[in-house]
Amino acid sequence: MFNRRISFLLVLSFCFLLGMATKAEVENVKEGLDTSVETKGIIPLENWERNEKIDSKVYKIANELEKICEKSKGDYEAIGWNMSAARLVKQLKDLGKDALPAIYDVAKDTSRNVKLRKIMMSELGFSKELAVIGPLIDFLLNKSEDTFLRYNAVDLLGRILKNTTATPALIKTMEDKSNPSEIRSKAAWAIFSIRDKRAIAPLLEIVQTESDEKVRRAAIAALGSNAYAFKDTSVTPIIIKVVKEEKSSSVRMMGYECLGTIGALGDDRAVSALVDVLKTEGPNYYIIKALGISKSYKAKQVLKELLSHKDESVRFEAAKALLVTEDKSVIPEVEKSVSEFKNEGFKRVISNSMEELKKSND
Repeated sequence: MFNRRISFLLVLSFCFLLGMATKAEVENVKEGLDTSVETKGIIPLENWERNEKIDSKVYKIANELEKICEKSKGDYEAIGWNMSAARLVKQLKDLGKDALPAIYDVAKDTSRNVKLRKIMMSELGFSKELAVIGPLIDFLLNKSEDTFLRYNAVDLLGRILKNTTATPALIKTMEDKSNPSEIRSKAAWAIFSIRDKRAIAPLLEIVQTESDEKVRRAAIAALGSNAYAFKDTSVTPIIIKVVKEEKSSSVRMMGYECLGTIGALGDDRAVSALVDVLKTEGPNYYIIKALGISKSYKAKQVLKELLSHKDESVRFEAAKALLVTEDKSVIPEVEKSVSEFKNEGFKRVISNSMEELKKSND
């Protein structure tokens, strides 16, 4: 628990000049939010009943934390490794959900130290209370807000809360090119985690038209995640086009994994495209991994052929990928390949994985 508390205090810093979103823009997106069964009847955080004693404790803790934040100056990691800061954050946690309204007061107070505000915002997210989704969306959509805090808000929405209520705001953030690419790509990664069918069409548009490499890469990952979740193979031709025509190697690599994920749905077009690229460009880790993810018969045949490749690292990756398919029938051929490995580390990894597969479902 202590390590988890400290880890969220470790932060990335970057600075961008942002335009301002009008209040009407924020309200328009909020009005379009899906009120799912999960969120019906949730009382907005600003309407929660307040406990004066707890509020007072929160403000006191915040004041002490702020002193630590100010002393750290530009060194964000110094806060994370500060034992006093860790204890104070634990005290906030121990106050329970009744402390959330006062924590929100501090988080949205622009006169406060930005690092303190980030800590308090993180406490909102880690509470996992659905009532904090609205406030976090407000932080995300407010372009006059500190970029550091907006990034943290989108991270919490995707990594911690994972609720589809945030989808419209995340889509808007991803599509809005006036936002920094770090925030836009993070919004796509949040959609990767949340999984919402409504996001598939916007993601397809981003994949085909976006010029920012970081955003396009995240969008492809999110597209694969959502397509798999909703068994939507209509995206396959677009992803095939990406892996065959894309100039950026990092985007292509994500495209390979996306095809592997779609191949696991039984779409042979995705697997055939991976095999074609393998024949054209030669074996690489990402294509081999994707073939394993697909778990298809065709992919397994290709991977078995790679077990006799002259490059031992290729044989190693092929063996790993075959074991990922969870097909016990591949074990004899993998065992034979492992017996010829010279690298003891490779032997150990594959042998351990084989033993796990043998024991599975026994």
